[in-house]
This record gives sequence, C-alpha cells and structure tokens, in this order.
Amino acid sequence: MVEIKICGIKREKDLKTIIDLNVTWAGFVFYNKSVRSINRNDQIKLFKIAKNKIGIVALFVDPEDTLIEEVTTLIKPDLIQLHGSETPDRCKDIKFKTGIPVMKAIQLNKIENLKTVSEYENKVDRLLFDAKLTEEKLRGINTKPFEWQIIKHYEGKKEWMLAGGLNSNNIENAIKESGARAVDVSGGVEISPGIKSKKLIKKFIGCANELYR
Repeated sequence: MVEIKICGIKREKDLKTIIDLNVTWAGFVFYNKSVRSINRNDQIKLFKIAKNKIGIVALFVDPEDTLIEEVTTLIKPDLIQLHGSETPDRCKDIKFKTGIPVMKAIQLNKIENLKTVSEYENKVDRLLFDAKLTEEKLRGINTKPFEWQIIKHYEGKKEWMLAGGLNSNNIENAIKESGARAVDVSGGVEISPGIKSKKLIKKFIGCANELYR
C-alpha cells in the first residue's frame, strides 16, 4: 500500500471522507495567500475531528515563530511541512522549538536540485519532492508534474514523499517511474480550488495502490 496525503483540507465533509477512506495524512494549509488556507474559525472543529483518526500535517510557508507557536499550541500536528525557502538551519530550529517532526518540500524539476537535498538530510525528518515552487504553486494554483525519473538518482536514506501535479491519470506512472511509497495530492482530487471530490479521491487511492495489489 502507498502512504497517501491529501493536502489543502478546508471542509468537514472532505476531512470525514478521507478518514473513512483510511488516507494516511490530512494536510492543513497555514498560508494566507493560498486558496486552500484554512479558515481560523474552522480550525478547532476540524482538528477535533482529525485527532487520533488521521495523521495531521500543518503546512507553512516561511512562517514566523509566532504563527508556528499559535498553531502548535492550538493543535499538536504529527508533522510540520515547510514549503517555502526555509534554510536547513531554520528547519532544524523549528523542529527543536516545537518538538514536532519536520518535512521539507524541495524543488526537484532538474537533476541539479539533488545537491540541495543533501543539505537538508540531517536537519529534517522527511523530504517532499515537488515540482517548481513558484508563487502560483504556493498560492495553491495547480502545477505540472516534473520528470519523476530524477528521483532514481537520489541516494540518500531519508524518507520522502512525491508531490507536484499528481492525479488519478498519472499516479500509477509516477509511482512506477519514481519508486515512491508515499504521495501527496491536492488539486488532483478537487472539483474546484479547495473543494475535494469523494469520487476523485477514491479513484486516486485505487490507482495509487494498483501496483501493490
């Protein structure tokens, strides 16, 4: 089975859907410029539903310490995802201050980016290999996949997750070409930005696990 993360959860309906479908991770976005940023009025309600039922990921983009403290005080996420230009030392500092495992998103649209990966290996708990981290991407606008074969050249031992333009039409090839055992999807299971589709989620899960049946 493939470990699956559904990111950009905003609605109670969508959260309950992925819990019922035994999805591994629910990603909540704390970045105001993103169309998938979680409404503060919904935070407590959603986290109460998610607690002990699904892994909780809090996604930040170059966050201030005050925001991290506010979120981690309100909830205790299982994983912090850093999706901005955070340096290796900044990642390590956030992990130290919160006591929560950190996953760093790294642009991997060309083989040269693998040099960057090595700088983070001893500072974070997991890596997320993504397409180009443009401002549009950070705001939540869908991106195109990168060349998944690049990951075959990764020689590190750190656990990693694959992201970037994934959907039910390409996930099987993405897993086959990259060797991914953990994948992250957001726009690929939506009917509109921030609005998930149970039908698309079920289809994505089925296609993602096809190779391991």
